Amino acid sequence: MKKFLCTFLALTLAAGLGGCSAVKNLLPSSAPAQAGPASSAASAPQQQQPNSPSLGVRKRPQTDLDVVEALNYERSQNPDTVAWLRILDTDVNDSVLQGMDNVEYLRRTERKKEDVYGCYFADYTNSIGPRAKLSPNTVIYGHSDLKDNPDGPRFSQLFKFTDPEFAASHPYIELTVLGETMQWEIFAVFYPHVSLDYIKTDLSGSELTALAQAAADQSIYDYGVTVGPDDKILTLSTCTIKFGEGDTQHRFVVMGRLLPKDSPLAEQVAIKQKDGAQATASAPQTEG
Repeated sequence: MKKFLCTFLALTLAAGLGGCSAVKNLLPSSAPAQAGPASSAASAPQQQQPNSPSLGVRKRPQTDLDVVEALNYERSQNPDTVAWLRILDTDVNDSVLQGMDNVEYLRRTERKKEDVYGCYFADYTNSIGPRAKLSPNTVIYGHSDLKDNPDGPRFSQLFKFTDPEFAASHPYIELTVLGETMQWEIFAVFYPHVSLDYIKTDLSGSELTALAQAAADQSIYDYGVTVGPDDKILTLSTCTIKFGEGDTQHRFVVMGRLLPKDSPLAEQVAIKQKDGAQATASAPQTEG
């Protein structure tokens, strides 16, 4: 059948991430700057092994080894955990879930607790695993606070990429699965209309290059990155109010191209703003 998401989206007037128009009604009157999932731990203190993630604490891994340990721990708590997503100098540093459909984790945390901001979750049609197993387009959804606030919870943090200096100095997204940590080179930051089927996961080579070109054309920056028919891409999608608080037909999306294994990460990158300005900055070194 057509993606279950599409049916749901028709009901919620959303595509790519359902329920955008309903988020505002669900938000607390004063939304917290930081929204994390509910703790699964009891109130009583619990012992832990040295160097292991704290039980019930949303620990932010700092190294590749930390990420692997955290991913393993999260899988032990919820077998629907499929990956760990990390963007340097943001609060995007958490596990990625995948349900039987795109509604299961829409308003649920990693521990399946009801929460307006939910968790990061992969499209249910995605094949998630090491690079050889990945779908041509790996799609991950996350909620924003509908303020386009770069300091807000969850994928609100993606709006940091609207700052050209931040975008220039943070050209990579890291996705860790069992057995591999992968680096994705960002090639587009844009506000697509939902008529663009950017959430289709199983793409032919020509469909992939056409989508990547459409994304690059709409991007607020020119990254100078070419996506070929044999490449794989990562799509991070959230809601936006750029075109008005009542608008439900646009999203904010960051796309990246999977780099070959062990590719060196550039220390210096330059991106061109579509208005002709140029931003250049040093990219922080990352492991992997």
